[in-house]
Amino acid sequence: GVGLTRSDALRVAYRRALLAIAARDVCGATDVTQVAAELADLAAATLRAALEIAAEERPEDAAACRLAVIGMGECGGRELTYVSAVDVVFVAEAPDGVEESTAVRAAARLAARLMRICSDMTAEGTIWPVAADLRPEGRDGPLVRTLSSHVAYYRRWAGTGEFQALLKARPVAGDAALGRAYVAALVPLVWQAAEREDFVPEVRQMRRRAVEHTPVAEIDHEVKPVPGVLRGVESAVRLLQLVHGRSDVSLRRGTTLDMLAALASGGYVGWSDAAALDEAYRFLRSVEHRIQLHRLRRTHSLPRDETDLRRLGRSLGFRTEPVTELRAAWRRHAREVRRLHEKLFYRPLLDAVARLETGEARLSSQAAGRWLEALGYADPTGALRHLEVLVSGVTRNAAVQRTLLPGLLGWFADSADPDAGLLGFRKVAEALGKTPWYLRLLRDEGAATENLARVLSAGRLAPDLLLRTPEAVALLGDPEGPRPRGRAHLEQEVLATVGRAGDAEQAVAAARRVRRRELFRTAAADVIASARLADRAVRPTVNWPPPG
Repeated sequence: GVGLTRSDALRVAYRRALLAIAARDVCGATDVTQVAAELADLAAATLRAALEIAAEERPEDAAACRLAVIGMGECGGRELTYVSAVDVVFVAEAPDGVEESTAVRAAARLAARLMRICSDMTAEGTIWPVAADLRPEGRDGPLVRTLSSHVAYYRRWAGTGEFQALLKARPVAGDAALGRAYVAALVPLVWQAAEREDFVPEVRQMRRRAVEHTPVAEIDHEVKPVPGVLRGVESAVRLLQLVHGRSDVSLRRGTTLDMLAALASGGYVGWSDAAALDEAYRFLRSVEHRIQLHRLRRTHSLPRDETDLRRLGRSLGFRTEPVTELRAAWRRHAREVRRLHEKLFYRPLLDAVARLETGEARLSSQAAGRWLEALGYADPTGALRHLEVLVSGVTRNAAVQRTLLPGLLGWFADSADPDAGLLGFRKVAEALGKTPWYLRLLRDEGAATENLARVLSAGRLAPDLLLRTPEAVALLGDPEGPRPRGRAHLEQEVLATVGRAGDAEQAVAAARRVRRRELFRTAAADVIASARLADRAVRPTVNWPPPG
């Protein structure tokens, strides 16, 4: 515009381009994934223009360095929202005849100016903040590094989460050749991360973060942070990509939905689960876009006001009862994604060993073993044997255990000894599998299943006691089950049990059964209480210890 500075002219041009994308979006002329890609492309064009302005303002710095801007996160993955920080990493090299330290300082000044151009507020408004927090060492590290410095950091210091972030890296501005060199040098390191000794514990922690809950009061209102919503889908897909992409090159690049389709094609995720997640992701991303379009505010929360909900519902195509229909659709998709999380991580493992015709691609034994190893199983081959015994065939037992095991495998993976937990479950199943009440208890009482997994994974005492008194598993489904019994009650029970015995040997055996059961009760209560204290983000399943 006439009389505008170049920075303000960029802000005006950005808003005009944003308006064109939004117009196509709300008129239904493009789908949500295309909108996200166009927003990311607009961000890349804006970064290029901002860097050109910075170079014109500081020509001596521009001449003293080669600077590339690497898009990360939603920008790099072409999944940007309307109002979001744009994640980038800066890499620089010295031109011929310039000292490296001089080039890095010049590049840092250009990068800082680029960030200010995008984030400064003027009479023409602002664009968005540029975040460089995904760089090596985060906010504590230098804003700009050379390519060799980046490579050295990732080879020696980077954690698994930092390698995961590289999955979305792409050059977006500046020196194109340097940007391509960055991707060529660093992205292959992602697939070597599994050889690092901290890979398994970090993958297990990433899996826990992918499924953890926000406070219950926010579940119906947050779009991103809870497992029933976008961030959970994105984290789960990237984690599966990180583990299986080591041996399957088809999983190495693409958007979240591209990767979801590729995972389904390879048998890493069931087709029906992938389709349900695709539908939920598209709906939830559309909700997020519409929320942000209103007043262009950076928010991920559903409005609570009825008028705002009505506006949001109508913008998404709900015409008859927009508020009621919106809430119903939101809850349906959120519940579906939460439900699918366990299946997403563990159902393909069961399908790989169940020997049932599903009509879908399956994990190979090698891929299943790699996934189990990444989740913390020290003996993946043995774990696969246990799973095969538990879920193979068409018996009622196998069908119930195929339903239960996705959740159990997750709880085992959260424990100190997943292998012991799975082995213990197999032994309990073999001891009680033909007992009708046992399968009914596990099928109908979610508390019993989770607490059984906790107990079986907690050292040797509680599992050994349970395996010697298998019927004590019934205590785990009763909210009062772990509560200690008083002395008078126990004395009465022991005397009655001994009195019914036929001889002294039977009396001693009966008294010992009561003692083992009570020892198990005490140990189980301790394990359940410890599990709740260790991870308060997990919803308690049995009200033990009692309040107060």
